[in-house]
Formats: sequence, structure tokens, C-alpha cells
Amino acid sequence: MRIAVIDDLERDARQLADQVSTYMNTHRIPADTPELFPGGEEFLAGFIPGVYDIIFLDIYMNGINGMETARKIRLWDTSCHIIFVTTSSDFAVDSYEVKATYYLIKPTTEEQVSKALDRCNLQMMMNEASILVPAKNMEIRLLLHQISYTEYLNRRVLVHLKDGRQEEIFMNQKDFAALLLSYPWLCDCMKGILVNFEEVDKLLDDRFVLKNGTSIPISRLKYQDVREQYIRYSYDLVRGGQLV
Repeated sequence: MRIAVIDDLERDARQLADQVSTYMNTHRIPADTPELFPGGEEFLAGFIPGVYDIIFLDIYMNGINGMETARKIRLWDTSCHIIFVTTSSDFAVDSYEVKATYYLIKPTTEEQVSKALDRCNLQMMMNEASILVPAKNMEIRLLLHQISYTEYLNRRVLVHLKDGRQEEIFMNQKDFAALLLSYPWLCDCMKGILVNFEEVDKLLDDRFVLKNGTSIPISRLKYQDVREQYIRYSYDLVRGGQLV
């Protein structure tokens, strides 16, 4: 899960990022460290629809304000959660225009942030985790729990799905992997290959064997790290009953 904090006051941004990380750790929700941006222009310059799950957005900023930034985000991405953070409730009514999930008043507290993130229904988000990716002539939404494994061939990613279908994704391996590897059930086991632990039947000395009988090789250089990641995943699954 990827989270952005957009605020021109670095101290406020770091405090909020720490509060978000505390929530994620407490609720055992896998998430990258929140990414900080000093303003709307800086965020929008590299914004890619479907990359961020939650965006915390200060309203009163130098340059383009938070409300206008949110409007631009909504032109390209209608599914991410936008949570406004501000010193005043003046824009509370306007927040409905961009379908904001919550409205935080500074200084933020852990209790406030918890309420905001509870509203996002993160467990359901993780169960339905997906990314927008470029396929032939269009963008498609790829459901991450439906992936069996992926391989990089002929300058594109071939995604093998659990139901036997395949999707060709027109991305390089580095960018594609960056979107997936924050999720604990997905693993980079060999150059150009990602595997979904949910589909693993057994781990051998040099490969995974999937439930459908497919063998997925594991790099000798990565074997120890991959093995530890798989054991940790399996342990968390048993301990928690399910892994989001």
C-alpha cells in the first residue's frame, strides 16, 4: 500500500507520516513508509493514476492549494482515498466535490488519524488490492490476489492469472515490480519473475512448486532472502488467520 502526504510544512508532514505508520504497524497492514511532498505541483509532476491508495492533502499551501490539487487528482484517479488536513474547516463542504474520505484538523492526533484510516476500510482495500497498468490499446485494472506469477519477456510483462488466463502488460520489469512488491504475498524470486505465495504448494531447494504444478525457479543469490520472506508470510498467515 502506498501513501502520500502533501504538506508544505515539513514538521507537520513528518508528524502525520509517523502517526500513519503507527496505525499500519498496529493493525498489521503492509504499507510503504508514507512519501512526503512539499506541495501540489511537486506531487502532480510525477503522479501516476492507481499508484497511491491514500493521499493526505493539506489545503493551505504555497502555490496550488490542496483543493485544486485534489480536483486535478480526481481527473485521473477516482478510486484513491483523499484525506484533507488543514487548520480550518472552511473547505469542509467543498471536500464533498472531490469525494474526500475524511477531513482532519491540525494539529493531527493519533486518534484523529485512526478514525480517518478506519473510514478507508483498509482490510477490504487490501483484499481487493489492484493496480492500473497499460495493456494493449488500453489500461486495465489488475487484481493482485488473482496473480499466480509474472515473467518479463520481449520487453513486456506476461501475467499468469490463477484462472489460467494471461495478460500482457506494457511496462518494464523494474517499474512493474515496484508497484507489486510492497504486498507481502508477492515476491521477486528470480530476475524477471515474481511469484504469488498464495499459489505456492511447496518450497524446494531451488524452486517453488505451485498448486497447478508449475515450477518457478529461485535465484541462488536470492534464495535465503526469498526463503525467509516465504516463512514469514506463512507464519503471519497462520498467526492471523488471514493475510490482507
